[in-house]
Amino acid sequence: MIDVSKLTQTEIQQLGIDTLSLALGPAGMGLFMHQFDLGSGDYTRDKDEILGNPTIEQIVARIKERRISQVESSNVLPKVTNMKMLDVTQLTQAGIRQLGIEALTKTLGHAGMARFIQQFEIGSGDYTRDRDQILGNPTIDEIFARIEEQRKQQENGEK
Repeated sequence: MIDVSKLTQTEIQQLGIDTLSLALGPAGMGLFMHQFDLGSGDYTRDKDEILGNPTIEQIVARIKERRISQVESSNVLPKVTNMKMLDVTQLTQAGIRQLGIEALTKTLGHAGMARFIQQFEIGSGDYTRDRDQILGNPTIDEIFARIEEQRKQQENGEK
């Protein structure tokens, strides 16, 4: 696990994206990230302005340039190499989210995972005011019991 206190938000973002890509594959990473993106605008109308109208050769050149820049910057961020890529086509959105969070936690730790996801979360309401209504006032034992219950449900394939 990495000490995220020494990383910038940009480094956490890049490492998180790399982690998700390795753990879930590019498609799974996109599906995971899409869960946090509310989107705006009209992509169909604006795509040519955003992307231009590149040829296949230009697209391939951009991909090669990006790969070269990633290799050059790889000495800045630690590599995540021991994660198995999954076929996400058989997973639900909830399954992708769970696996993505597990991969991020394994690489970045709980604090790093939270910092990565916070940059995509758009909050609403007043958690400080509403937390007792949302969570109740559980004891530590009740919290641990609920966590254990959820783990058992996951092991048994329950939702």
